[in-house]
Amino acid sequence: MKHYKLVRIKTNQKSKILLKLNKINISMRNIRFQDNYVYFEVNDNDIKRIKKYLISERIEIIDDTGIYKIKKEIKNNLLFITSTIFACIIFLILSNIIVKVNVVHSDSHLRELLLEALKERGVENLTFKKSYNEYESIIESIKKEYKDKIEWLEIDVDGMVINVRVEERIVNSYEKKYDTCHIVASKSGIIKNILTKKGIAEVRINDYVERGDILINGMIKLNEEIKNNVCAEGEVYAEVWYTIKGSIPLEYEEKEYTKKMRYNFLLKTPIEEYEILKSRVGENKEVKKKRLFKLNNYEFYLAKEYETKVTKKTYTEEEALRELNNQITQKLMLKGSKNSDIIEQKVLKKSVNNGNLDIEVFVAIKEQIGVVEHYDVEMESDTNDKEYRGDNINISR
Repeated sequence: MKHYKLVRIKTNQKSKILLKLNKINISMRNIRFQDNYVYFEVNDNDIKRIKKYLISERIEIIDDTGIYKIKKEIKNNLLFITSTIFACIIFLILSNIIVKVNVVHSDSHLRELLLEALKERGVENLTFKKSYNEYESIIESIKKEYKDKIEWLEIDVDGMVINVRVEERIVNSYEKKYDTCHIVASKSGIIKNILTKKGIAEVRINDYVERGDILINGMIKLNEEIKNNVCAEGEVYAEVWYTIKGSIPLEYEEKEYTKKMRYNFLLKTPIEEYEILKSRVGENKEVKKKRLFKLNNYEFYLAKEYETKVTKKTYTEEEALRELNNQITQKLMLKGSKNSDIIEQKVLKKSVNNGNLDIEVFVAIKEQIGVVEHYDVEMESDTNDKEYRGDNINISR
């Protein structure tokens, strides 16, 4: 590669100087004039010839050009550049490290259970963050493992902190047979519908209730005198409110199957799995296998290899927003009962960060908030001041 340098010559006869240099076959580029100077770029090997030929002229080398100038600048600022790169690497590493895993739930036992489950899946303090798809897979895995304990689970990455929000699975309290019980509010909201099958309704439509308030009283009173104690039955629907955060990558991969399929055999050892035959469907493939036999710790499989085509696609902001809204709707349906309805849904804020569309949505939903709470007739003294202490529901809003 030719090494060009920027030079200048002070002269009142600029054209004459250039003609002389041209005469001895000096290749010049980027020629320009300024005051009494002529500037041009010339091959480093030609500078000695120029000085020898123009012995009476003052020739100054101003600077290197091109890649050589870049190398010179790097050399002169090597300490600063190295420090900057090192700082960026440290920042990149630290920004992708989890410093705290925070499980949002009042039940300490459930928090410990989730922290242990996340640790088994590589989500713990001082580990690297995972991708969106990996977190979704972890969520599904935990929900499947603890399907009797967990109703809904969400992992929210907030900087270097992982916030895990969980809803405990609601056991249908009506299946428990009590002689005396109230229907109480599992969360705060505005009453929309009341269906009383047994007991006395203590609230009316459009009343605001808080968690623990008695909705249907199991104590049957007449003139402030308790005439009977029953186990209240009924359903109470209220408008409750949630603020939901969602995030989705704008770039995603779409997988399609081609018509190409080949058979293969797999040998699975305690260490790893081996293909007996060379795969003939390429790197992008999906394998479905069936075990033929097992001998000690070795397993032999018949495999079907399906060729797939992976296409990278990009959501528009409208498509990503629509997909996020669908996900939020599904999460809300899991939070409530099968008969829940979304009353209002409003995007509070949205932003694009690191290739992800992040949104925060306010949602008002109509759902069944009544749960059964047993009471002891002898210990029940003042139902109006009673505090709900049941543990069948805990929803963060």
